[in-house]
Amino acid sequence: MANNGVNQPGIDPKQLKKQERQKLYESLNKQKLEKKLAKIAERKKIKEEYIKQNAEISKYETKCKEDIKNKLIDFKNQIANHQISKKDAKKQFKVYRKERIGQFRQDEQRILNLSSEQLRQSFSFRLRRWFFGVGKEFSRVTWIRGHQILRDFGIILILVTIMALIFLGLDYVINIIPRG
Repeated sequence: MANNGVNQPGIDPKQLKKQERQKLYESLNKQKLEKKLAKIAERKKIKEEYIKQNAEISKYETKCKEDIKNKLIDFKNQIANHQISKKDAKKQFKVYRKERIGQFRQDEQRILNLSSEQLRQSFSFRLRRWFFGVGKEFSRVTWIRGHQILRDFGIILILVTIMALIFLGLDYVINIIPRG
């Protein structure tokens, strides 16, 4: 028969259980700490990605603004050299500016989609976003008061009665007219 140490002389069973509980608590606390550190690391990673994403977007925005300024200077030089009329230059510049801003928006959206895809992979992020959405929708709910329900019910009852009287009157008039 195997002896697990409970009945050995010199070892108190209560002390042994206390030691086991302490080991269990220590292991649970260690697991909690590891989870907490993992969450902190995940948040830090997301924050770093967000900062990178914003830096990349601002870099694209600066480049877009510089391109537009350079193109404006180019058009002004063409006007000064009489290569193009002022009216045509304005039209072409508007078209270029619109295209360049559209291109910037596409690049910005591409960057945002990449980072949002990375964020979507995290289950905890999706769960938090779902609860946030539920809370937001719940805050938009407006509850009708009792007197409003009674008032609306009364209006509906009056309208149904009026419509019933109109149809009964029409039915009576149609039945009075002799059929020819």
